[in-house]
Amino acid sequence: MDKPIISGSGIRGVFGSSLTVESATAFAACFGEMSGSGEVVMGRDTRSSGEAVEAAVVAGLCSVGCRPVLLGVVPTPTVQLETIRLGAAGGVAVTSSHNPGDWNALKLIGPDGVFLRAPGRAILLEMLSRPRKTADFRTVGKPLQLPGSVERHALAAASLPWVAREGRPLRAVLDVTGGTASTLAPALLDILGIAHTTINGGMLSDGSFPRVAEPTAENLVDLSAAVAAAGADVGFGFDPDGDRLALVAGDGFILGEEHTVALALDCLLPSRPGPAVVNLSTSAMAADAATRHGRELFRSPVGEVNVVEEMEARGSDAGGEGNGGAIDRPFHPGRDSAVAMACVVTLMRRSGCSLRELADSFPHYSMMKRRVQPTLPFGELAQALEAVFGKPDDLRDGLWFAREGGWMHIRPSGTEPVVRFIAENRDPEAVRSQFERFERIVSGRCAE
Repeated sequence: MDKPIISGSGIRGVFGSSLTVESATAFAACFGEMSGSGEVVMGRDTRSSGEAVEAAVVAGLCSVGCRPVLLGVVPTPTVQLETIRLGAAGGVAVTSSHNPGDWNALKLIGPDGVFLRAPGRAILLEMLSRPRKTADFRTVGKPLQLPGSVERHALAAASLPWVAREGRPLRAVLDVTGGTASTLAPALLDILGIAHTTINGGMLSDGSFPRVAEPTAENLVDLSAAVAAAGADVGFGFDPDGDRLALVAGDGFILGEEHTVALALDCLLPSRPGPAVVNLSTSAMAADAATRHGRELFRSPVGEVNVVEEMEARGSDAGGEGNGGAIDRPFHPGRDSAVAMACVVTLMRRSGCSLRELADSFPHYSMMKRRVQPTLPFGELAQALEAVFGKPDDLRDGLWFAREGGWMHIRPSGTEPVVRFIAENRDPEAVRSQFERFERIVSGRCAE
């Protein structure tokens, strides 16, 4: 990669290669000019390039007269909350989320706390091609340090009206993968009166994460073992910037990330009016949760900003993404692991059930998630896929096919240079068969 990936999930690339301090400064200056003079809230994750990229972003913002408000190492949803609370012109989270440690990114946030929308991204890219209107020595921005944002985030999440702040004692294990949840998650559990221990608490000396950063089921083996060894009730697994949450039941069984949004909807919908919204790649368990409460479920393209915009259009207050992101829109319009944790704790306390029992109340589906390096531009690959699988049922984000017993979604990733295959079905064999056909098409071996 010699250029960053620019999408609704930010501007991301390999540090020193497809994302440099020079390009970070340029993007930040454009964002600052586009936002107008004023405060821009900033936070970063724990990766080794974070301070360098943060400094570059501060320089870019100050150069056009903005005042960066520095939160330090905090989760992305904390930056979103503080942007709204302060009435800031915007926000920047310096994080590449689930990408490996050599990556970094700028997640740009509007004054409404939502990731930069498509029109804003188009303006930003257009601005890169022309000179900046830089400040002089009288108007240059000066950064401000603002402490206490994580504590405010934890207290606000614990104070939401649907949260059970008291109840039966629970014990949790936190796998923070060296990331920003190492501050937010313990703070929230302390307020909720839940005993906890932490694993994978710090980054490795070479700048790598202590486990693969994405909190998928295959990466939660250490958390499973720690939950079983501690006799804990629940294991919480996070991504590095603290917006996604995966789950492990008290017997060590790895539920993964797909159960998170289904359980969150089960908790939120009784007190949040309107339908639910999830993305096209989210498990049908979300629809089951909506049906349980007599609500409709709508789907959006993948990406937090897309889900939020669909929620706005549908009048929805509860939604999320199957990658472990839960959204309580009246709290703030973004994925938030603190919201997801509070949902799980509340369900366990109010029902008296174990996490495994809560998960087993949903139908069982077989899901497969794979990513492949494309050998063709996605447009050409799409033509070959349609020749085999037929006309897609949804073209808003790659190709989405409804299938008897389930669905299949094939799309170019917005965060990595890969094509993602996600399929779910009540019949595991149907999922395997679909992926085998997909592999043959991608490799050019398909003669169908």
